[in-house]
Amino acid sequence: MHVVLLVIGDMNSVSGGYLYNRKLVSYLRSRGDQVSIISLPPHNYWWLLAENIVGDLLENIAAAKPDILIQDAMVHPAVFYLNRRISKQLGIPLIALVHLLASIDQAPWHSAWLYRIVERRYLQTVDGIIANSQTTLTQIRQLLAGALPPHCIAVPAGDNFADSNIDPAAVLKRALEPGPLRILLVGNVIRRKGLHVLLKALSQLPVKDYQLSVAGRLNMEPCYVAQIKTLIRDAGLNQSASLLGPVQGEALADLYRQHHLLVMPSAYESYGIVYVEAQQFGLPAIGTRSGAAWEIIREGENGYLIEPESHGALANLLHTLHQNRHLLAQLGANALHAYAAQPKWETSCADIRAFLSDQVRAGQSR
Repeated sequence: MHVVLLVIGDMNSVSGGYLYNRKLVSYLRSRGDQVSIISLPPHNYWWLLAENIVGDLLENIAAAKPDILIQDAMVHPAVFYLNRRISKQLGIPLIALVHLLASIDQAPWHSAWLYRIVERRYLQTVDGIIANSQTTLTQIRQLLAGALPPHCIAVPAGDNFADSNIDPAAVLKRALEPGPLRILLVGNVIRRKGLHVLLKALSQLPVKDYQLSVAGRLNMEPCYVAQIKTLIRDAGLNQSASLLGPVQGEALADLYRQHHLLVMPSAYESYGIVYVEAQQFGLPAIGTRSGAAWEIIREGENGYLIEPESHGALANLLHTLHQNRHLLAQLGANALHAYAAQPKWETSCADIRAFLSDQVRAGQSR
């Protein structure tokens, strides 16, 4: 099977969606499939819309001679109109790989209606959909008014540190260590990730009792990063909050080992690979009720869910977990058990490959 994957930007970018894409490509190639990657420049929404008319994308895809075309749905403005021509001229199945709907994540209030129209039109042009969570599939169903093409759900996995193991005894020892509650946020410093909510919560608590590390890019929303630095300064958190920039590989595993708790008060998460990664190291997580965090975090069992922007509720939870380290340890032990039940990349990618094979066979029989 020859698969072409159409993406925007650098496949090595630091984000859950690009990690998912890399894992899928690696798995398909390991099973003997040919995978070609076509990458569009990371231009703005309007430039991508123009690609439907003035670009040479169709010719590039045709030259690859694929059996099936997967489109990371981030490319939707570049192909929402072009897909009809691709389908007609190449006669191959078109599959949308949806990590997160742009009309939920990116649309400014004054043009949200346009994003929804374009995204709906795009999803109506594909032959199949791969969704990364139940929540994402529900959002797609709502956008399409229930008219779903063939689809599958393949959740991102958290087994990105195969040789890293921690047992309940180590989780207990870490939780009971004296000193500040060590909090970790793993995500690019953009407003949607909610770092400002966490900082406002910490500003209500004794500074000496908490230590925050933030692992994520600092160059995506410069104005927001500037606001964050001001928040840190004004709250007197310069000595207790660290912006580390992007962290990957064993360095990220070390951060998970060193901290007590993952906090991600995001405005929306379409899944949340970092929640699962944290569970491997026995870290409970605090997320929000907006998005798919509920698919991973069990309230009061391996973490907690708050409403977006609820910095007061978050402050109360942080205070409770700092004061009650046995509760923190129990949540961490439960997180280890939850991780053991999570699908691994091998399983998720195998499900996708089976789905793709079915679509290729269905297309050949038409």
